[in-house]
Amino acid sequence: MRHNGRPALKASKIPATHITLHPGEPVTVVCTDCRTWRRLTRGMVPAHRSTDLGRELVGTDGQQVRRDTRCPGSGQRIEIDLTVAKWRTRIEDGLTETAACRPTKVLKKVKAPLPPALHQLVPAAPTAATAHAAYDGHRRRCAACTNPKQRCTDGLRLGAAYLALVRQEEKARTERAVADRVRAECEQRDEERIQADEQLRRRQALWAERYPKAETADMVRRSLSLTLHADSRRRLYGPDLRVEERDTREQARALAETRTEAAIRRSSPVRRTAA
Repeated sequence: MRHNGRPALKASKIPATHITLHPGEPVTVVCTDCRTWRRLTRGMVPAHRSTDLGRELVGTDGQQVRRDTRCPGSGQRIEIDLTVAKWRTRIEDGLTETAACRPTKVLKKVKAPLPPALHQLVPAAPTAATAHAAYDGHRRRCAACTNPKQRCTDGLRLGAAYLALVRQEEKARTERAVADRVRAECEQRDEERIQADEQLRRRQALWAERYPKAETADMVRRSLSLTLHADSRRRLYGPDLRVEERDTREQARALAETRTEAAIRRSSPVRRTAA
């Protein structure tokens, strides 16, 4: 394939997005005439047609290019005067510039919350301290309440409210103390139960670990006890006899006793005279 006679294009003059210089991959470039990606062959754009993608294109002179015609950009020589590092730098710079040119995202304005009106405000719950401050202020301002033995209607109402709040807070403190004590006792019982369960698990694990040795020792002890008992019995009563031997021995003893009685009777003079 011959070149098209145009001067060679340097890769540094081509936009970085119109050429690829990935290591280990073939170099591809965008044709300057038909604007399609082409793979370089021997440093030139291979021969191709303008309508490979099946659409009508417009040439550089503004006129429509007919279908199935050879693209004028075929055989264009490309001089690679860029390294992979420089090409990547140009790509990154282009992406940064493109991101800077993009419009910022419009954020929706959040409306500030409106404060509640005066009639919507919820007064704070009265306490014994606030009730005492109100009662003390009323006594200082009220002429009828300056005398310790006299009280006006408002003074009596404020004093009764103060005493009621004092009793209420004392009752609440007592209930909280009882609840805290009950909760502490429950926690203590739970802790004791957990400790007891943990101790039981440890004892079970320890027993499971030592059970074979204990069983072996118990068997040895029982065998020794039986051996000692049999030895003592043999020393006291002689060797153990079988059932047949025991029966024979009893029969021999009974026969000996019978013979002894008969011999005594025969040798007795009283019996001989009587006879």
